[in-house]
Amino acid sequence: MSKKKKKRKDRKKKSSKKAAAGASPLVKVYGAEPDGTDEELKKIIAKESEALEKSASAPPVPPAAPRKPAPPQTRTPAENDVAASLSAIYEGHPSKEWLNTLERGRRKTWVLVLASITALLVLVLGAAWLGFWWWGGHGFNGEGIQIQIEGPEQISLGQEVSYFINWHNVSKEPLASTEFRISFPNDFIISEIKPEPTSAPLVFRLGAQSAEARGTIKVTGVFTGALGTKSAIQVIGTYRPATFNSDFEQLMTHDIEYTDSVLEGTLELPAKVLPGDEVTIRYTIQNNGTETMEGLRARIPIPDGFVPGSDGSSGEIDEYEYVKELDPLDPNASVSVELKGAFSLGSSGDIPIVGEAGYVASDGNFAAAQKTEGLVSVLAGDLHIELVINGSQDDRSVNLGEWQRIGISYENTSGEELENVSLALHLDAKSGEGDEEKSLTLVDWRELDDEYEAERSGNALTFTEAEIGQLESLAPEEDGFIEVSVPVIESVSPDMDVPIMAYVEATIVSVGDTEVNRIVKTQPILLNLQSDANITSVARYTSDEGAPVGTGPLPPQVGSATTYRVEWKISKTLHELERVNVSASLPKAISWGTIKEIDAGEAGYDPDLKLVTWNINKIPSDVDDLLLSFDVKLSPSEADVGRFAPLLSETRFEFTDKSIEESVIRTSPSLNTDLPDDPIAKRKGVVTKP
Repeated sequence: MSKKKKKRKDRKKKSSKKAAAGASPLVKVYGAEPDGTDEELKKIIAKESEALEKSASAPPVPPAAPRKPAPPQTRTPAENDVAASLSAIYEGHPSKEWLNTLERGRRKTWVLVLASITALLVLVLGAAWLGFWWWGGHGFNGEGIQIQIEGPEQISLGQEVSYFINWHNVSKEPLASTEFRISFPNDFIISEIKPEPTSAPLVFRLGAQSAEARGTIKVTGVFTGALGTKSAIQVIGTYRPATFNSDFEQLMTHDIEYTDSVLEGTLELPAKVLPGDEVTIRYTIQNNGTETMEGLRARIPIPDGFVPGSDGSSGEIDEYEYVKELDPLDPNASVSVELKGAFSLGSSGDIPIVGEAGYVASDGNFAAAQKTEGLVSVLAGDLHIELVINGSQDDRSVNLGEWQRIGISYENTSGEELENVSLALHLDAKSGEGDEEKSLTLVDWRELDDEYEAERSGNALTFTEAEIGQLESLAPEEDGFIEVSVPVIESVSPDMDVPIMAYVEATIVSVGDTEVNRIVKTQPILLNLQSDANITSVARYTSDEGAPVGTGPLPPQVGSATTYRVEWKISKTLHELERVNVSASLPKAISWGTIKEIDAGEAGYDPDLKLVTWNINKIPSDVDDLLLSFDVKLSPSEADVGRFAPLLSETRFEFTDKSIEESVIRTSPSLNTDLPDDPIAKRKGVVTKP
C-alpha cells in the first residue's frame, strides 16, 4: 500500500471515531462542523441534533416484512445528471463557503413562490378575458330583439285587416325582461288582439325570454281615416339581456297609405240649371265590405253660390256644410241623403259638387272615407244682382248699434225685356230649430234711412215698380242701384245672440213674352254680433253713497294736492272674452296713488311710461261686470289755473271675442276735474290759486 493511500485510510478512521464520540448529527449529514460565524445556522444544527438523539433513544422498530425487490429502473441521461449532482453534495467534503449559500437557496424558494402566484394571476386574467371574448362573440352582440311587421301598406278604409308583429331574440343570450309597445293611428278600430295586452292601449310585457326565443302578436281591426292620408304603425321593443343591468330598445316602423275604401258613392245632379231653379243634390253611399259600418256621417260642402232651401233636405246645415248622421250600414246596403236649394243670382259656369262619407276624428275634423265629385253647369241668369254691406260682400262681425250701409245693384242679362221685377231686401235673424224656430228683429227699423220709402214687412223691404219705375219693364243690359241704411239694435239678451242673414230675393214675372214667375236670391251675407263688452272710466271725489273717497282742496289749488278715485268698469252680456287688456296714461301733473279694489286679473303702474294697466286672462260668458279702482293725485301748476285739469288719458279696452274669434278694441273718453255727477265735486273742478 502506498503512503498516500495509507494516510487517506487513517483520516477515514479518525473521522469515524469522532462521529462515534458524539459529533453533531448535522455534521454527519453535511460532513463538516459549523464555525461560530453563523449563529442562525448553529441554532438550526443544534435543533436537528436534538431531534436525532431523541429518535436514537426510541425503542427499536420491528423489521418490516421483506419486500420483493423493485424491478430495475432505467434512468434517462437527465436523471443520471441529477443523481450525480446529489452525490457530489452528500458524499463530498463541502466547505464552509457551501454552508454560507444556504440563505441564498431559501431566497430562490420565495422567488419560485412569487413566480407561481404571478403565473396563476396571469392564468385567471387570461381565462376571464377568454370568457369575455366567448360571451361577446357568442352571447349579446348589441342586437337583442329583431322585429318584423307583416301587413298591407295600401289600406282600404272600412275593410278589416290584420297585422302580425313578429319578434325574435337574436342575441343567443337569455333576456331578463321583454316589452313591446305598439302604436296604430288614432282612426284604427281594434276588433281582436292575440295575445291580450298587459296594459292599455297596446303594451305587452312578456318578461324573461330564453335565447333564440321568438313570438308573434296579432292585431286585427278597421281603419276609418280620410282617403289620401299617409300614416305609420310603430313598434318599440324594450329588452334587458341577462348579463346587463340596463335596458335596450329596438324600433320598427311600417308605413301605410289610405288608398281605397269599401264605401262607394254616387252623386245625382241636374246637368244644367238657371239661378233660382230648385236643385236637388242626392248623394248615395253603399257598403261593399264584409263588416257593418257604424258611426258614419254624410257631408256635402255647400257649393259656391248655392242657397239651401228652408225645407226638403234630410240633414242639417252646419255653418258651410250639409251633414247627416247615418244609421249603421250593413254589408251590401246603401243609403241616400238629399240637399235641396237653388243657385243664387250671379252664379254661373261649372260649379263643383262634392259628397263625402266618413267619421269625425278625435280632433273634431271630418275624415272622409269616401269622396265623390261632380259638376253642375249654371247658366247665365236673367237678372244679375249684387249685395254689398259696408263696402263688402263677405261675412263679417258687427257691433251693437253699428250702422249698416246697404247697396243693391241689378242688371238685365237675359237679352230680353224683364217684366214686373221686384226686389226684396231681407235682414233675417232666426233662433231655435224646427217648430221652435222664431224670427228676431236685430236691426232698428225705426232708424231706417230709405229715400224710396219701400214697403216693409217683418224684416224685409220690397222695392217694386211703385218705388222704382224702371222695374216695371227692365230693358236688356239696363241696370240700377238702390242704397239704404239701418243700424243694428243697441242691446240684446243672450238668447238673441244669432247672426243676421242679409240677402236679396228677386221676382221676375216675364222674360220677353214668356211668363216665368221665377224667384232668384243672392248669396247670403252673415252679420255676426260682436260682444257688447264695454269699458266705462269714471273719476270720483265721493262714492255713490256720498262717502268721501278723495282728499285735498276742492276746487283744486296750485301748490296743494287733491286725490281723486278712478274707477274702470267692464260690463257685458254676450260671449266669453280672452286676453283682456285695459290701459291709460297719467298726465304730467298727475302722480300714481294706490290700487283700492280689483275684482279679477292683475293691475299695475309703469312709472317710466306713466301707464296704468289692467290685464285679465279670461272673462267667462256668465260674468257680467268687473271693477278696478285706484287713486291718482293732482298737483296743479300755474298753467292749469282757470281750467279743468286732466286726470287720465283716453282708456283703451282690448279683448278677443271667443265666439267670433276676433280681436276688438273699444275706448272710453279721457277724464278731468269736471265731475258733474259727483254731488260734492260738481262745479268745483276749475283749478284756482290759493
